[in-house]
Amino acid sequence: MKKIIKTFLLLLISVSLLNCASFSTKDFKNDYTTIDNKNLDSFNGKFTFSPIKKFDKKNEHSNIETSKKYINSYNYITTESLKFENIDSIINGLVNYHIELKISNNTQLNVELFRNNYSIKKQQIKGELKKDGMFYLDNKYLKCTGIPYLFGGCNNNKRRIAISKNNNLIINEAVDNTGAFLFLFWAGPSYNGIYEFKRLD
Repeated sequence: MKKIIKTFLLLLISVSLLNCASFSTKDFKNDYTTIDNKNLDSFNGKFTFSPIKKFDKKNEHSNIETSKKYINSYNYITTESLKFENIDSIINGLVNYHIELKISNNTQLNVELFRNNYSIKKQQIKGELKKDGMFYLDNKYLKCTGIPYLFGGCNNNKRRIAISKNNNLIINEAVDNTGAFLFLFWAGPSYNGIYEFKRLD
């Protein structure tokens, strides 16, 4: 019986390691600047709420206007979902939102959301500046349903930020969804979402 339990635990750990969202730089590896402790303040500044570009070499003609209805810089950094009465008024510039970033050190990022230049939300997010010159946000998300790898699955995602060659903000989200029924696995949507947000100052 102990042998069966040990085998089960070993399989569970092995599959858990496989079920991990992975970052990829292939769509923007030539578009970002490497940040280190000397130029850490490059992350500081004001940036647009809506993306101006989507990095996706497989679909180079993807419609950025459609993405603006679902993607915003505040949510992508903080993972906090925001509800709006009329998203079109934001997209059309009738209501102006933007974010402001201020990095305290190589482990802490301050994020502030503004509506028509009035501050409405603030958050502090822990993270880590890594050797690749990007700041990895410590707000990973993991949610499992049922009994993972037996009768259920897991969804997880994580995010990092970078500064583009033209001094804008790049946010990269890695997502992985995996489910199973009695160790028969299937893969849900797994992807990297990469968006650029324009610097305002």
